[in-house]
Amino acid sequence: MDDDAQTVPSDDLTASGIVQCLRMLAEEAAALRLGRTLAALQTAIDVCAAETDGGAITAAAPPGALLH
Repeated sequence: MDDDAQTVPSDDLTASGIVQCLRMLAEEAAALRLGRTLAALQTAIDVCAAETDGGAITAAAPPGALLH
């Protein structure tokens, strides 16, 4: 298989997979001290959690992230 042609497993297309990706991005934003980006990602995480069945996904900020 070509390295450039990657397939995404179907598990990553679930709401929890999307939230996991958003959390990883939020961790990077926190590490880079990108406050507005971190806040926007946290909002996206909250919205995704609200869209799931009863908000079953825990929408916590990444460790070490300080939201103002």
